[in-house]
Amino acid sequence: MRNSKIKKLFMGSIPPILLIIGSNSLANDSRTVLVEAAQPWEQAIRTKLFCSVSSPALHQISSHSDAELIEIKPVGSIIKAGELVATQDGFYLSQQMKIIRTDIELTQSQLNYAEEELDRLEKLRSADMVSQSHLNNLKLNVDTYQLTKQRLEQQLNTAEYRSKRLLHYAKTDSQVLSIEANPGENLNPGQRIMQLLPLTENQIECSLPEEHINKESLLSNSTFKIKEQDIELRNISHIVNPETQNFNLYFKVNRQKFKSLLVGQRFEITMFTPFAGHSEQEYITRIPSDAVILESGRQYKVWTLDNDQRAVSTRVQIIDTLDNYFVVRSSIAPGDLLIVLGHEGLQLNEAVTPTKRENT
Repeated sequence: MRNSKIKKLFMGSIPPILLIIGSNSLANDSRTVLVEAAQPWEQAIRTKLFCSVSSPALHQISSHSDAELIEIKPVGSIIKAGELVATQDGFYLSQQMKIIRTDIELTQSQLNYAEEELDRLEKLRSADMVSQSHLNNLKLNVDTYQLTKQRLEQQLNTAEYRSKRLLHYAKTDSQVLSIEANPGENLNPGQRIMQLLPLTENQIECSLPEEHINKESLLSNSTFKIKEQDIELRNISHIVNPETQNFNLYFKVNRQKFKSLLVGQRFEITMFTPFAGHSEQEYITRIPSDAVILESGRQYKVWTLDNDQRAVSTRVQIIDTLDNYFVVRSSIAPGDLLIVLGHEGLQLNEAVTPTKRENT
């Protein structure tokens, strides 16, 4: 109790001006923070592309005739280009072609007779021994036989083409993906028999965020690597997936160079793009990962120091990830000091005492 009275008496005896000076000295006692300088980054920007192998188109084999399926390669068979994969019975079609040829011969005989008769009666017409209407009927017969023969010849050409398509061959090196008909089954024209997966026509599809869609010049200047091997960009999709907001890049696949790639396989391709800043105040720098703070909405920021050693918040866009570092696009220039330790609870324009990391 006595000590308390002495304390109050002592505090009351201190002039107000000294109290103000004392409080200001406490306020100037700034927090100490650990800082590290941003480093320049002159390498190309690396972007990870998530990719998969696909086949541009499956080879569909279908029936061209009403004919029985005799034999077919089983699912999983590896087929060489030009190899027979399915056969249909040709008996009925061959008999049909024989009938058509017979009809053509019959029509030709009728045409010959009609032409000879017309030629004979046209000579009698000059002597008024035959009527004009009779001659017109003969001309009609000649035209009819000519058109009938033409139609039969067209039918024969169609039948001969169908006959050739009773034997089905693989166009390229393929694998039998599925069969949809069985030996002994009578197939209709247009009915699908099997699907072949081409082994030499694969392509790689990669997804890229929509923000790159208007940067075709950058894409054309970029290089792409898969497992440290260069790969050539073939096409750029101009359709954006409404769910992912990504669009696709399509790459050429050299089967001899990428033998291990299988349809449906997923992997990554690295895109290397030369940096082109949007303004003179934009830089690509390498900064320590512990300087980066995640905010809401997938936004990132860092704390830097101004000329008065006060804390300033700066937004950054992460464009690559390294061991213990991020490569970012921002207004942070090489050499700017970044707070890597002590930024918890930091306020904008708060005065701090920086200590460089390498000195600790």
